[in-house]
Amino acid sequence: MKLYYSSYGMKKLDVFEALPRLKDMGYEGMEIAVSPSWPTEPASMDAAARKRLADLFRQLDWPTPALMALLSPCVEGEGRAAQLAQFEATFALSRELRTDDNPMVVSTTLGHPKPAWDTGKDRIVELVLEVADMAAQYDAIVAIEPHAGGDFETPEKAAWLMEQTQHEHLGLNFDYSHFWVDGIDLQHSIDLNMQYSVHNHIKGGYRDEENKVRYQLPGDGALDVNAYFKAIVNAGWDRYVCPEVTGQIWNVEGYDAWATAQFCFDALDNARKSLG
Repeated sequence: MKLYYSSYGMKKLDVFEALPRLKDMGYEGMEIAVSPSWPTEPASMDAAARKRLADLFRQLDWPTPALMALLSPCVEGEGRAAQLAQFEATFALSRELRTDDNPMVVSTTLGHPKPAWDTGKDRIVELVLEVADMAAQYDAIVAIEPHAGGDFETPEKAAWLMEQTQHEHLGLNFDYSHFWVDGIDLQHSIDLNMQYSVHNHIKGGYRDEENKVRYQLPGDGALDVNAYFKAIVNAGWDRYVCPEVTGQIWNVEGYDAWATAQFCFDALDNARKSLG
């Protein structure tokens, strides 16, 4: 089981300087944040920068990176063309960063705006399939993440979407935190979603007294990361585990990106070692 890190928690750091230091820390791969406004978004990565980043992954002996796009595959109307263009630019970037035979995974949510789930889920299927067809042209896989606080927030809905689409370039991002904060059982989530999962995030969280979701670092809360590792390994997941440091954390004044990366590594490495 490899441990990845995500540059989502390192927006203000130079990715070319950060990656070697993460390698020294013990991480064995990366998810690169490429959403609009990020320094590694497609528009900010010219041909030389793309080659330099791919070469760096080879030098570090790391697998092809995953990408976090956080785009909106279900936007309709006037904004859809721009959103599809952003997806295409992201898939093109993914192809240029591919360094081996590992799948090129691009993670996102269903985004906003989108049709309401109860009345528009069939339309959501059509919209997501259009993006998956585009991903296929670049040999990429789109990983859709259910998200607490919205109306695509349960393992049942995620499984339904996968059953309706059945597209080899479409899968799930298994981020149990979005189920955990609403008391959904881990094994139940795994049973419904792991078979469709092509990417992975891990973090903790809870709902506060106002019922707002508050996310935590993995190992910094009630979520038992040892039990989590054991459960996903027993389910056959053998790729990697990638901690996600959310904006709720990295936007706080005084945030220390390196101390956070070390905390996540220690928590997950200890959980990995607990497997024996």
